[in-house]
Amino acid sequence: MPNSAPAELSCPPCRFGRFELQPDDRRLLADGVPVTLGARAFDLLVALVARAGQLVSKNELLTLVWPGLVVEENNLQVQVSTLRKLLGPSALATIPGRGYRFVLPVEWADGSKDGSTAESPAKSGDVTPSGATSAATAETIANSTATPGTTRTRTNLPTRLPSLYGRAQDVDTVKSLLAQHAVVTIVGAGGIGKTRLAQSVAAEVAVERATDFPDGVWWVELAPLSDPALVPSAVARVLDTQLPGAGPPVAALAGVLAARRALLVLDNCEHLSDAVAALVDAVREVAAGVRLLVTSQETLKTVDEHVYRVGALAIPDAEARDDAQQAGAIELFVARAQAVDPRFELNSGNVPAVIEICRRLDGIPLAIELAAARLPLLGVEGLRARLDERFSLLTAGTRMVLRRHQTLRATLDWSHALLTPEEQTVMRRLGIFAGSFTLEAAQHVASDENIDAWAALDHLGALVDKSLVLAEGDPVPRYRLLETTRAYALERLAEASETGAMLQRHAEALSAICAAFGVDDEPWKIRQADLLAAAPELDNLRAALSWAGAADNSGDLAIRLASASLRVWTASGQTAEGTQRCLSVQHRIRESLPMAEQAQYWLTIARLGLYTTRRESFDAAVRAADLYRQQGDAGHLFDALVCCAVQGYRFGTEAEMEAAIAEAASLEQPDWPGRQRLQFIRYRWFDRLGRFEEALACAQRQAQISRESGNLIGAHFAMSNVTAAELALGRPELALKHALASIAELDRLGAGAGAGHLYISVLIALIELGRIDEAIAAGRTAHALLLGEGDEIRVMLPLALGAARQGRLADAARVQAYVDAELLRTGALSDSAQSTITDLLRRLLEGGLNAEELARLCAEGSNMSETRAFRMAVGDER
Repeated sequence: MPNSAPAELSCPPCRFGRFELQPDDRRLLADGVPVTLGARAFDLLVALVARAGQLVSKNELLTLVWPGLVVEENNLQVQVSTLRKLLGPSALATIPGRGYRFVLPVEWADGSKDGSTAESPAKSGDVTPSGATSAATAETIANSTATPGTTRTRTNLPTRLPSLYGRAQDVDTVKSLLAQHAVVTIVGAGGIGKTRLAQSVAAEVAVERATDFPDGVWWVELAPLSDPALVPSAVARVLDTQLPGAGPPVAALAGVLAARRALLVLDNCEHLSDAVAALVDAVREVAAGVRLLVTSQETLKTVDEHVYRVGALAIPDAEARDDAQQAGAIELFVARAQAVDPRFELNSGNVPAVIEICRRLDGIPLAIELAAARLPLLGVEGLRARLDERFSLLTAGTRMVLRRHQTLRATLDWSHALLTPEEQTVMRRLGIFAGSFTLEAAQHVASDENIDAWAALDHLGALVDKSLVLAEGDPVPRYRLLETTRAYALERLAEASETGAMLQRHAEALSAICAAFGVDDEPWKIRQADLLAAAPELDNLRAALSWAGAADNSGDLAIRLASASLRVWTASGQTAEGTQRCLSVQHRIRESLPMAEQAQYWLTIARLGLYTTRRESFDAAVRAADLYRQQGDAGHLFDALVCCAVQGYRFGTEAEMEAAIAEAASLEQPDWPGRQRLQFIRYRWFDRLGRFEEALACAQRQAQISRESGNLIGAHFAMSNVTAAELALGRPELALKHALASIAELDRLGAGAGAGHLYISVLIALIELGRIDEAIAAGRTAHALLLGEGDEIRVMLPLALGAARQGRLADAARVQAYVDAELLRTGALSDSAQSTITDLLRRLLEGGLNAEELARLCAEGSNMSETRAFRMAVGDER
């Protein structure tokens, strides 16, 4: 393939290792099986593979993968981490401060090959050993005669600046903005690193653009000022000039600067924002040659201002241990830790704790530096264990840090003191949210008789402007507090004696949000947009249910909240957890609770546990059906009965299943919406166990009705029933084809997390086709996806069969015994498909093992943990 970079994000089909990339179809296959990969990660992979063996700069990757958007380097690092977890840590080489190189050998569709041209970063010539950008720059500034003929502009910047970690992309972006705009404001939360970023930018500009600013690059520190009227004189003092005594000082300073070409850096302006804004406007009117770089926790809102909002340092995923030190947060922690303890080194033993420390400190540079300073006293594990005491723990910084940055609490105290009393009230109340939250939820929690809903909205906007609340997402944003800010807000909430009241408001807000997703009335009308909105509420739902289940004054709120929670659990793929949490509040049911509310609660548990091996869900379906029957509610009785039918195949008799299906059939109305009638067809195929042609017809009808009603995701979920029937009919090739096609479509629709049962069909089909290694890989994926649904037990027998086919008879025997013991413990019955696999597996084991050995292995397996059984099934347990 040509080595020149293509003009757009594309490349021909190709293979590397066990992977096949099909860019036109937006598919990546691993051993022939589609891999779930997000859109940005896929685009990044294409960009790197298209330039295999070449260094691709971070700027170029950001432009290709996020066209037309200004994003932080953290976004790129997250996607790189995703690819490394999938392809292996050595697939992508990092060139610190520069970019990335794809190093796996690539074979293109035309037969040509690109070999790896990876070289160690130390050999790439112009690469520094770390992400620190400012040390070399400061040295250049200090030595103005190092290069003959080089011009260095005048400046009051220190000759040696602190090293800057993980901010190379930020520095480049701010410099670019400063080249295009007269006023650039770096905005961010306290301690996020605005000052050091501005210092590095100014230092590099002083060298690179000396001819643009012959009158100097000047740093003006405004944090010590408390009187806004002193801002002009503070600037004049840095410029070593006297302001005329007559006239307003702002106008006089603007006049002094009128003929100059200089860069002014105004640092820490949030407490003087009105005065600074007035100065900026005055200077811009008469001094076209002056540019201004400002740091502040909030924007100035001046006419010419261009805002750059600096985010936290990059934090790797917990699994990305091999690449951890390449993330800015980890790099900073290690550097500061080694400064106080030269013996410290990042290794496999401590990297999980360091990642967790940086994550819980939100990647805030100040917090990380303060934490690292306590390392000699506490050690890494001690530091991690005491993070809940963070405000007493994180104290004492270096001497050069501003007094208000000496402790984390002092930083937040400074920011909090700049708020109005109403803004302080709203901020502390927002701390009650366990995760991100919607505007409506914020209004519900924060408003009261003194702050109405519209005022709460305005105060929320002010908190976003002041970088105390983050706004994330587009086009409808969600809001959140950094964990450190949230901890501070909760302390303030407790001081105001509002914690109990806010916990109740929070649970009430969650109940209203969940109810709005339409679970209790017409669940078949749910839109994909509602599912996308429901998933982010998971952390808040967990917190609200925990409080409502334990609080003495929660009343019926716990039951209402659990009853409305179905969409959040399903959208986030955590129905097994949802079953457990909803069951945990059943003690809140009172005799006086309306029958309709009791019935809805039990139906929710039935729906959540539809695919679990928990008998409580079957019992809940029976109880819900009885309550709806008493009320004469045919629609909801129908829904409860189909839950009885589908759970009945595990916990009921054939007669009970037939009775539930017959009663449901008598209730069905022809004018019901297609998606509601689908409830019956969806589960009726279970009544056809052993009658597979009929089962296939039912499953195909289920998929057809889903497509006709616009439920494309449901149609592909239905294909798990189609493929199961095809397998039962001895058609593994067809089952595999249909399953892979539906998995690919679910990935495209953003619903790949629900493809667990389709992967079971892939697993079984591949075993029948003799492709055992591929089958085991599919089984791993199926198990990971079904853990959230609570149906991971279904993967174990097919995996045991695969193990037996690989000759691992001892492993297969233990796993089968584990499954038998688990089914006995839960009281669940095997369906016909599982029974078929069991019979086949038993014949293989009895033919390859003597009776005594088989009995011993079964005894061992029946006492194994689920984790060990799975590891043994896939061949990881040695």
